[in-house]
Amino acid sequence: MRLFVAVDVGEHFRSALDLRLDAWRRRLRIAWVRPENWHLTLQFLGDWPAELLSPLQEALLDEARRHVEFVMRPGSVGAFPNLRAPRVLFLQFASDGALELLAAGVRARVSAVAPGGPQDEKPFRAHLTVARIKRPLPVRLRAEFQELDLGSWDPLPVRDFRLVQSELRAEGARYTVRAVCPLAAAPAGEVAP
Repeated sequence: MRLFVAVDVGEHFRSALDLRLDAWRRRLRIAWVRPENWHLTLQFLGDWPAELLSPLQEALLDEARRHVEFVMRPGSVGAFPNLRAPRVLFLQFASDGALELLAAGVRARVSAVAPGGPQDEKPFRAHLTVARIKRPLPVRLRAEFQELDLGSWDPLPVRDFRLVQSELRAEGARYTVRAVCPLAAAPAGEVAP
């Protein structure tokens, strides 16, 4: 089964981002990711062996208890490999290190369950993919990416992460949550509602 571990951005943020992207979607005819599929990947696991699903879930639940709820801040728009020749358009995130520590913990647990397993070992980069660009863009459209601004955002609370199964279909990926891993509660007043 094809799996990944991710932070869900929640309905409030999803609605706000969806609204902010409306004008850009009308102007730029590229492959926009459906809002219900927006997430921030901590690690892509690839084709995970079914017999290791239960140990993986247990390891991730245990890791979640080691982290306290925190907030992350959505930032500017970026692209892989860059905004001059974009292939993937994304929204960047920052968290004063808490998100990076969570990703590192998740990756260590995944590696302990399946050393050298199918999981992706690329360095973690906190981002939410909003579009994929399959063909090189004309120069005038590439220039628009340099100007893409979604404004400022309120901090986004992170209270859990999820183990998600991804099924690839002609109409796009379909995601099924296999486990919700709640983080430890933060002291009162430290995490925004």
